[in-house]
Amino acid sequence: MMAQWIALKILVKKVYLWVKAYWYVPFAIAYAIVTWFFFRQKAAFMLDNLRDTRKAHKKEIDILNKSKEEEVGMIKSKVGEHLERAEEAEKRFNTRSADISKRTDTRAEELKNMDNKVLATELKKIIKRRKK
Repeated sequence: MMAQWIALKILVKKVYLWVKAYWYVPFAIAYAIVTWFFFRQKAAFMLDNLRDTRKAHKKEIDILNKSKEEEVGMIKSKVGEHLERAEEAEKRFNTRSADISKRTDTRAEELKNMDNKVLATELKKIIKRRKK
């Protein structure tokens, strides 16, 4: 019995010295147990709240991505329309330019074939029109 008593005394001293040196380990374990015991329902509530927040955030991101895709699609369609209109305008310009060139060339040929008096009267008419 005495040997057991001495062994117990030595064990208690070793535990005391260990706790004295590493007091923060049992303190942290006790703190964790107390926190878990008193706040476990709040932790579940906080986890549910976190899950709901994640879901709401994902919905917001999906909405933003969808609106961005719609905006990009709308911009692409507007650019396509603009390019079509620009091509049509260029075709009209080329057609009118060719028509004007033909008329100018035709008029130049007519003027070459006229005699000098008729040419002088024609030039006077053109100059009078430009002065007005």
